[in-house]
Amino acid sequence: MNIVSFILGAPIKSKRQSQRLVAVRGEIEDLRAHYNEHIEPLTRKFENRRVACLKALRQRIYMSIGIFLAIVFVVYLFDTRQRLDIPWFLYLLPALPLFWWSSRPVQRYKSDVKQRVFPKIFSYFGDDFIFSPTHSMSLSVLKRSKLLPHYDDAKFEDYVQGTYKGVEIAINELQLTKEVRRDKRTDTQTVFTGVMVQLSSHKKFNGHTVVVKTRGGFINFLSDSFKSLVRVKLEDPRFENQFDVFSSDQIEARYLLTVSFMERLQDLATCFTGKIQCAFYDDKLLIMLASRDNRFELGSIFNGATFEYEFSQINKEMQQLFAMIEVLKLDEYTGL
Repeated sequence: MNIVSFILGAPIKSKRQSQRLVAVRGEIEDLRAHYNEHIEPLTRKFENRRVACLKALRQRIYMSIGIFLAIVFVVYLFDTRQRLDIPWFLYLLPALPLFWWSSRPVQRYKSDVKQRVFPKIFSYFGDDFIFSPTHSMSLSVLKRSKLLPHYDDAKFEDYVQGTYKGVEIAINELQLTKEVRRDKRTDTQTVFTGVMVQLSSHKKFNGHTVVVKTRGGFINFLSDSFKSLVRVKLEDPRFENQFDVFSSDQIEARYLLTVSFMERLQDLATCFTGKIQCAFYDDKLLIMLASRDNRFELGSIFNGATFEYEFSQINKEMQQLFAMIEVLKLDEYTGL
Protein backbone atom coordinates (compact mmCIF):
# COMPACT_ATOMS: atom_id res chain seq x y z
CA MET A 1 0.00 0.00 0.00
CA ASN A 2 1.15 3.55 -0.71
CA ILE A 3 -0.36 6.97 0.01
CA VAL A 4 -2.31 7.09 -3.27
CA SER A 5 -3.93 3.66 -2.89
CA PHE A 6 -4.53 4.43 0.78
CA ILE A 7 -6.46 7.61 0.00
CA LEU A 8 -8.35 5.84 -2.78
CA GLY A 9 -9.68 3.30 -0.30
CA ALA A 10 -7.39 0.26 -0.39
CA PRO A 11 -8.31 -2.26 2.37
CA ILE A 12 -6.47 -1.74 5.65
CA LYS A 13 -5.34 -5.12 6.93
CA SER A 14 -3.03 -6.41 9.63
CA LYS A 15 0.42 -7.50 8.43
CA ARG A 16 2.06 -10.31 10.34
CA GLN A 17 4.78 -11.31 7.89
CA SER A 18 8.40 -10.90 8.95
CA GLN A 19 10.60 -8.22 7.38
CA ARG A 20 13.72 -10.19 8.38
CA LEU A 21 16.47 -8.99 10.65
CA VAL A 22 19.72 -8.05 8.92
CA ALA A 23 23.17 -8.27 10.52
CA VAL A 24 26.71 -9.37 9.82
CA ARG A 25 27.47 -13.07 9.87
CA GLY A 26 27.71 -14.44 13.38
CA GLU A 27 25.52 -11.78 14.99
CA ILE A 28 22.12 -12.62 13.61
CA GLU A 29 21.44 -15.26 16.27
CA ASP A 30 22.03 -12.78 19.13
CA LEU A 31 19.91 -10.20 17.32
CA ARG A 32 17.09 -12.69 16.83
CA ALA A 33 17.22 -13.85 20.47
CA HIS A 34 16.92 -10.28 21.77
CA TYR A 35 14.17 -9.53 19.29
CA ASN A 36 12.14 -12.60 20.28
CA GLU A 37 12.43 -11.86 24.00
CA HIS A 38 12.04 -8.09 24.17
CA ILE A 39 10.52 -6.71 20.96
CA GLU A 40 8.35 -9.36 19.34
CA PRO A 41 5.93 -9.46 22.35
CA LEU A 42 5.08 -5.80 21.61
CA THR A 43 4.43 -6.24 17.89
CA ARG A 44 0.87 -7.62 18.05
CA LYS A 45 -0.31 -4.73 20.22
CA PHE A 46 1.35 -2.13 18.00
CA GLU A 47 0.11 -3.77 14.81
CA ASN A 48 -3.45 -3.40 16.10
CA ARG A 49 -2.63 0.22 16.98
CA ARG A 50 -1.18 0.78 13.51
CA VAL A 51 -4.35 -0.48 11.79
CA ALA A 52 -6.55 1.69 14.03
CA CYS A 53 -4.24 4.64 13.35
CA LEU A 54 -4.56 4.21 9.57
CA LYS A 55 -8.34 4.02 9.78
CA ALA A 56 -8.47 7.20 11.86
CA LEU A 57 -6.04 8.89 9.48
CA ARG A 58 -8.10 8.06 6.41
CA GLN A 59 -11.30 9.25 8.05
CA ARG A 60 -9.69 12.55 9.05
CA ILE A 61 -8.24 13.04 5.57
CA TYR A 62 -11.69 12.63 3.99
CA MET A 63 -13.21 15.03 6.52
CA SER A 64 -10.39 17.54 6.03
CA ILE A 65 -10.79 17.49 2.25
CA GLY A 66 -14.51 18.17 2.61
CA ILE A 67 -13.97 20.98 5.12
CA PHE A 68 -11.21 22.53 3.01
CA LEU A 69 -13.28 22.54 -0.19
CA ALA A 70 -16.25 24.03 1.66
CA ILE A 71 -14.10 26.84 3.13
CA VAL A 72 -12.49 27.58 -0.23
CA PHE A 73 -15.90 27.70 -1.93
CA VAL A 74 -17.33 30.11 0.67
CA VAL A 75 -14.25 32.36 0.56
CA TYR A 76 -14.33 32.35 -3.25
CA LEU A 77 -17.97 33.43 -3.33
CA PHE A 78 -17.30 36.15 -0.76
CA ASP A 79 -14.21 37.31 -2.66
CA THR A 80 -16.09 37.40 -5.97
CA ARG A 81 -19.01 39.36 -4.60
CA GLN A 82 -16.93 41.84 -2.61
CA ARG A 83 -14.19 42.06 -5.27
CA LEU A 84 -11.45 41.81 -2.67
CA ASP A 85 -8.94 40.08 -4.97
CA ILE A 86 -7.70 37.76 -2.23
CA PRO A 87 -4.26 36.29 -3.18
CA TRP A 88 -4.47 32.64 -4.21
CA PHE A 89 -2.07 31.44 -1.49
CA LEU A 90 -4.42 32.67 1.23
CA TYR A 91 -6.91 30.07 0.04
CA LEU A 92 -4.42 27.41 1.20
CA LEU A 93 -4.17 28.66 4.78
CA PRO A 94 -6.98 26.41 6.13
CA ALA A 95 -4.99 23.40 4.89
CA LEU A 96 -2.32 23.88 7.58
CA PRO A 97 -4.45 23.24 10.69
CA LEU A 98 -6.38 20.54 8.83
CA PHE A 99 -3.13 18.76 7.93
CA TRP A 100 -1.98 18.96 11.56
CA TRP A 101 -5.29 17.57 12.79
CA SER A 102 -5.27 14.75 10.22
CA SER A 103 -1.74 13.64 11.09
CA ARG A 104 -2.29 13.53 14.85
CA PRO A 105 -3.11 9.78 14.99
CA VAL A 106 0.14 8.99 13.17
CA GLN A 107 2.18 11.29 15.40
CA ARG A 108 0.74 9.72 18.55
CA TYR A 109 1.46 6.23 17.20
CA LYS A 110 5.07 7.10 16.35
CA SER A 111 5.54 8.74 19.73
CA ASP A 112 4.30 5.61 21.51
CA VAL A 113 6.69 3.45 19.48
CA LYS A 114 9.59 5.66 20.55
CA GLN A 115 8.52 5.51 24.18
CA ARG A 116 7.89 1.75 24.31
CA VAL A 117 9.83 -0.01 21.55
CA PHE A 118 13.03 1.97 20.99
CA PRO A 119 14.26 1.57 24.60
CA LYS A 120 13.88 -2.19 24.10
CA ILE A 121 15.95 -1.99 20.90
CA PHE A 122 18.76 -0.05 22.57
CA SER A 123 18.85 -2.40 25.56
CA TYR A 124 20.41 -4.92 23.14
CA PHE A 125 23.66 -2.94 23.34
CA GLY A 126 23.80 -3.00 27.15
CA ASP A 127 21.62 -2.79 30.23
CA ASP A 128 22.65 0.83 30.83
CA PHE A 129 21.62 2.08 27.37
CA ILE A 130 18.76 4.57 27.45
CA PHE A 131 16.75 6.28 24.74
CA SER A 132 14.91 9.55 25.30
CA PRO A 133 13.08 11.66 22.69
CA THR A 134 13.51 14.80 24.81
CA HIS A 135 16.84 14.67 26.67
CA SER A 136 19.77 16.70 25.29
CA MET A 137 23.54 17.19 25.48
CA SER A 138 25.20 20.21 27.09
CA LEU A 139 25.58 23.01 24.54
CA SER A 140 28.49 24.51 26.47
CA VAL A 141 30.44 21.24 26.13
CA LEU A 142 29.65 21.05 22.41
CA LYS A 143 30.81 24.65 21.88
CA ARG A 144 34.22 23.85 23.38
CA SER A 145 34.82 21.41 20.53
CA LYS A 146 35.26 24.36 18.10
CA LEU A 147 33.15 22.48 15.54
CA LEU A 148 29.83 24.29 15.85
CA PRO A 149 29.11 26.96 13.23
CA HIS A 150 27.67 30.32 14.26
CA TYR A 151 24.01 29.86 15.25
CA ASP A 152 21.19 31.63 17.05
CA ASP A 153 19.00 28.70 18.07
CA ALA A 154 19.55 24.99 18.81
CA LYS A 155 16.96 22.21 18.77
CA PHE A 156 17.75 18.74 20.14
CA GLU A 157 15.82 15.54 19.51
CA ASP A 158 16.24 11.82 20.29
CA TYR A 159 18.99 11.17 22.82
CA VAL A 160 20.87 7.87 23.32
CA GLN A 161 23.29 7.12 26.14
CA GLY A 162 25.20 4.04 27.25
CA THR A 163 28.65 2.47 27.63
CA TYR A 164 30.70 0.12 25.47
CA LYS A 165 33.83 -1.47 26.98
CA GLY A 166 33.77 1.23 29.61
CA VAL A 167 33.53 4.07 27.09
CA GLU A 168 30.59 6.39 27.63
CA ILE A 169 28.56 7.09 24.50
CA ALA A 170 26.05 9.88 23.96
CA ILE A 171 24.17 10.45 20.71
CA ASN A 172 21.87 13.37 19.98
CA GLU A 173 20.14 14.71 16.91
CA LEU A 174 20.71 18.46 16.59
CA GLN A 175 19.51 21.29 14.38
CA LEU A 176 21.22 24.69 14.45
CA THR A 177 19.65 27.76 12.86
CA LYS A 178 20.54 31.43 12.57
CA GLU A 179 18.66 34.57 11.63
CA VAL A 180 19.69 36.05 8.29
CA ARG A 181 18.74 39.55 7.21
CA ARG A 182 17.64 39.73 3.56
CA ASP A 183 16.46 43.07 2.21
CA LYS A 184 13.73 44.13 4.62
CA ARG A 185 12.95 40.74 6.09
CA THR A 186 14.63 38.28 8.44
CA ASP A 187 14.81 34.62 7.41
CA THR A 188 15.73 31.56 9.46
CA GLN A 189 18.56 29.59 7.88
CA THR A 190 19.57 26.08 8.91
CA VAL A 191 23.36 25.93 9.36
CA PHE A 192 23.54 22.34 10.62
CA THR A 193 21.23 19.37 10.92
CA GLY A 194 22.45 15.92 11.84
CA VAL A 195 23.82 13.83 14.68
CA MET A 196 26.31 14.60 17.46
CA VAL A 197 28.20 11.58 18.82
CA GLN A 198 30.20 12.07 22.00
CA LEU A 199 32.64 9.37 23.15
CA SER A 200 34.55 9.54 26.42
CA SER A 201 38.18 8.50 26.67
CA HIS A 202 39.99 6.98 29.62
CA LYS A 203 43.00 9.05 28.61
CA LYS A 204 42.82 12.83 28.66
CA PHE A 205 44.04 14.39 25.42
CA ASN A 206 47.04 16.70 25.80
CA GLY A 207 45.93 19.00 23.00
CA HIS A 208 42.86 20.03 21.04
CA THR A 209 42.58 18.50 17.56
CA VAL A 210 39.81 19.11 15.01
CA VAL A 211 39.14 17.34 11.72
CA VAL A 212 36.89 19.35 9.40
CA LYS A 213 35.66 18.96 5.86
CA THR A 214 37.88 20.76 3.38
CA ARG A 215 36.44 24.11 2.32
CA GLY A 216 39.79 25.24 1.03
CA GLY A 217 42.68 25.12 3.47
CA PHE A 218 43.12 28.91 3.50
CA ILE A 219 39.46 29.50 4.33
CA ASN A 220 39.56 27.03 7.21
CA PHE A 221 42.85 28.46 8.38
CA LEU A 222 41.31 31.90 8.69
CA SER A 223 38.38 30.63 10.75
CA ASP A 224 38.16 32.30 14.17
CA SER A 225 37.59 28.91 15.79
CA PHE A 226 41.04 27.64 14.77
CA LYS A 227 43.20 30.69 15.58
CA SER A 228 44.82 28.93 18.55
CA LEU A 229 45.50 25.76 16.50
CA VAL A 230 48.14 24.84 13.93
CA ARG A 231 47.55 23.12 10.58
CA VAL A 232 48.47 19.41 10.54
CA LYS A 233 49.42 17.56 7.35
CA LEU A 234 47.82 14.11 6.98
CA GLU A 235 49.75 10.97 6.02
CA ASP A 236 47.47 9.94 3.18
CA PRO A 237 46.84 12.39 0.29
CA ARG A 238 43.34 10.93 -0.23
CA PHE A 239 42.26 12.21 3.16
CA GLU A 240 44.28 15.42 2.76
CA ASN A 241 42.01 16.30 -0.17
CA GLN A 242 38.89 15.74 1.92
CA PHE A 243 39.79 16.98 5.41
CA ASP A 244 41.63 19.86 7.06
CA VAL A 245 43.20 19.15 10.43
CA PHE A 246 44.16 21.70 13.07
CA SER A 247 45.68 20.94 16.46
CA SER A 248 47.46 22.46 19.44
CA ASP A 249 49.61 19.30 19.66
CA GLN A 250 51.11 18.13 16.37
CA ILE A 251 52.59 14.89 17.77
CA GLU A 252 49.35 13.82 19.41
CA ALA A 253 47.33 14.69 16.30
CA ARG A 254 49.50 12.47 14.08
CA TYR A 255 49.26 9.67 16.64
CA LEU A 256 45.46 9.89 16.64
CA LEU A 257 44.83 10.38 12.93
CA THR A 258 46.13 7.13 11.53
CA VAL A 259 45.06 5.78 8.15
CA SER A 260 42.86 3.17 9.86
CA PHE A 261 41.11 5.89 11.88
CA MET A 262 40.46 8.05 8.82
CA GLU A 263 39.07 5.05 6.92
CA ARG A 264 36.78 4.19 9.82
CA LEU A 265 35.69 7.82 9.95
CA GLN A 266 34.67 7.60 6.30
CA ASP A 267 32.87 4.30 6.91
CA LEU A 268 30.91 5.97 9.67
CA ALA A 269 30.00 8.86 7.36
CA THR A 270 28.81 6.38 4.73
CA CYS A 271 26.69 4.55 7.31
CA PHE A 272 25.07 7.80 8.39
CA THR A 273 24.87 9.10 4.79
CA GLY A 274 26.29 12.47 5.68
CA LYS A 275 29.38 14.69 5.97
CA ILE A 276 31.55 14.11 9.00
CA GLN A 277 33.81 16.21 11.24
CA CYS A 278 35.28 15.50 14.65
CA ALA A 279 37.24 16.95 17.55
CA PHE A 280 39.50 15.48 20.26
CA TYR A 281 39.45 17.67 23.37
CA ASP A 282 39.55 17.24 27.15
CA ASP A 283 38.71 13.55 27.56
CA LYS A 284 36.19 13.42 24.70
CA LEU A 285 35.93 12.62 21.03
CA LEU A 286 33.04 14.52 19.46
CA ILE A 287 31.86 13.38 16.04
CA MET A 288 29.59 15.72 14.06
CA LEU A 289 27.60 13.99 11.32
CA ALA A 290 25.65 16.20 8.94
CA SER A 291 22.56 14.41 7.69
CA ARG A 292 19.01 15.37 6.78
CA ASP A 293 17.72 11.95 7.80
CA ASN A 294 16.03 11.47 11.14
CA ARG A 295 18.11 8.68 12.60
CA PHE A 296 15.78 7.20 15.19
CA GLU A 297 12.45 7.30 13.44
CA LEU A 298 9.85 4.67 12.65
CA GLY A 299 9.73 3.41 9.07
CA SER A 300 6.66 3.81 6.87
CA ILE A 301 3.31 3.63 8.63
CA PHE A 302 2.21 1.35 5.79
CA ASN A 303 4.70 -1.35 6.86
CA GLY A 304 3.71 -3.92 9.45
CA ALA A 305 4.71 -3.19 13.05
CA THR A 306 7.43 -5.84 13.28
CA PHE A 307 10.20 -3.27 13.99
CA GLU A 308 12.77 -5.60 12.42
CA TYR A 309 13.91 -2.97 9.93
CA GLU A 310 14.36 -0.38 12.69
CA PHE A 311 16.29 -2.84 14.88
CA SER A 312 18.57 -3.86 11.99
CA GLN A 313 19.31 -0.27 10.96
CA ILE A 314 20.05 0.96 14.48
CA ASN A 315 22.29 -2.04 15.10
CA LYS A 316 24.26 -1.32 11.92
CA GLU A 317 24.90 2.28 12.97
CA MET A 318 25.84 1.36 16.55
CA GLN A 319 28.30 -1.30 15.41
CA GLN A 320 30.12 1.38 13.40
CA LEU A 321 30.49 3.45 16.55
CA PHE A 322 31.75 0.47 18.53
CA ALA A 323 34.34 -0.23 15.83
CA MET A 324 35.49 3.40 16.06
CA ILE A 325 36.05 2.98 19.81
CA GLU A 326 38.19 -0.08 19.18
CA VAL A 327 40.22 1.58 16.42
CA LEU A 328 40.98 4.54 18.69
CA LYS A 329 41.55 2.30 21.74
CA LEU A 330 39.47 4.74 23.79
CA ASP A 331 38.83 1.90 26.26
CA GLU A 332 42.50 1.64 27.23
CA TYR A 333 43.97 3.50 30.19
CA THR A 334 47.49 3.70 28.74
CA GLY A 335 48.86 7.12 27.88
CA LEU A 336 49.79 8.28 24.41
